[in-house]
Amino acid sequence: MEGRTVATAKDIARIVLWIAIAGSVIVAALLTSAALGIWMEGANLNHTPRINAFTVGMGIVPFPVLAWIVYVWTRSRPGRLIDIAVRVIVSAALAAGAYFCWGIGMFAAFFVG
Repeated sequence: MEGRTVATAKDIARIVLWIAIAGSVIVAALLTSAALGIWMEGANLNHTPRINAFTVGMGIVPFPVLAWIVYVWTRSRPGRLIDIAVRVIVSAALAAGAYFCWGIGMFAAFFVG
């Protein structure tokens, strides 16, 4: 059998792109439903953690962000130093944004009320 057993970077990029898109759509749907007041019944109760659309949406942001970072690095081979610098800056910005969103989600779940 002449089958390929190792995934290439292009295969990984294709899979990770689908994960990133699906995760981003799920996060957008959760945050949109939070803005519309859907699944926000326990947002201002005294019990913790407050599980609602906002806290879940903000809490899962790191998963699609990680997929986007993997996609940025696997979609093509960096050619010049500027390509690497742009990828590092984009990755750092995405990671910082994910950390901020996750922190806001945890703060809203455990301390706001």
